[in-house]
Amino acid sequence: MAISLPFPDEGLHQGKEPGFVGSTSVATSISSDSTNEKGTFSRSGSASHYAPIASYEGAHRYDPDFQWEPKEEQRLVRRLDLKVCAFCCLTFFALQLDRGNITQAVSDNMITDLGMNTNDYNTGQTIFTVCFLLAELPSQLISKKLGAERWIPIQMVSWSLVASFQAFMRTKSSFFACRALLGMLEGGFIPDTVLYLSYFYTSKELPIRLSFFWTAYQFTSIISAFMAFGILHMRNINGMPGWAWLFALEGTLTGLIGVSAWFYLPASPCQTANRWRESWFTEREEKIIVNRVLRDDPSKGKTESLQPLFSRMLTQTHR
Repeated sequence: MAISLPFPDEGLHQGKEPGFVGSTSVATSISSDSTNEKGTFSRSGSASHYAPIASYEGAHRYDPDFQWEPKEEQRLVRRLDLKVCAFCCLTFFALQLDRGNITQAVSDNMITDLGMNTNDYNTGQTIFTVCFLLAELPSQLISKKLGAERWIPIQMVSWSLVASFQAFMRTKSSFFACRALLGMLEGGFIPDTVLYLSYFYTSKELPIRLSFFWTAYQFTSIISAFMAFGILHMRNINGMPGWAWLFALEGTLTGLIGVSAWFYLPASPCQTANRWRESWFTEREEKIIVNRVLRDDPSKGKTESLQPLFSRMLTQTHR
């Protein structure tokens, strides 16, 4: 049986279980005459409430009467996991690689080589944490201006350069400067990626995909330890300490992932085609993605991905 996924309040208003056509009633207080009403938008004003703005990237795929099979949606979500979520987990792997390799570097006498002590190291880590937190809001504003699919690769390539150039640190001051720059460049990556995934997933599906992120984090801890074991044995090659090779090589790896993200990440479910590949989805599949996301959260259709945010908008949200 096909489903049209009426919006939650519409489903109950028609005497049906939310989201399914022809299901049994779950609200005994609904009057019997309401079950005779037809259409997804049985209540006055519903269509305008859920309709996206004209500049929304998927507006041309929006259809309040569109129906699809549950199995179609399940297969499509699995494809989204493989094409979108899996690559986002790879970018998160890169984040954790450059954010966590400082511990392996310390085990290779980095503190002594830089003429520091434990207090200096802790100060550097505090600088990183403060900059990481302060960067989150500005990063979100930039993401809305440029688009998450563009800002995420720019962030990755930028912090990979700083991570690689840590190989040339020689003093305590250079260590502090690198930690501050890394914190500022990495700070907004996680909320930017969550925003990007929200274009493809519903509110119920997104937490599960975020759990994949933290699974990737655990894998990063394991894989980076094996990588560090081999790289740190490169000490004294070309006169460089092992920790310098660690920063240089792992930073380069992150940069390569960032460059690939620039060419790989689509702007929206309806903009997956580019000069290097055909569209990932058919027209019907695009309609399924767009309509299920908007029916889950119509606010996603009230802005476009490149719509910048201003300070007055932020203050309005707290009124």
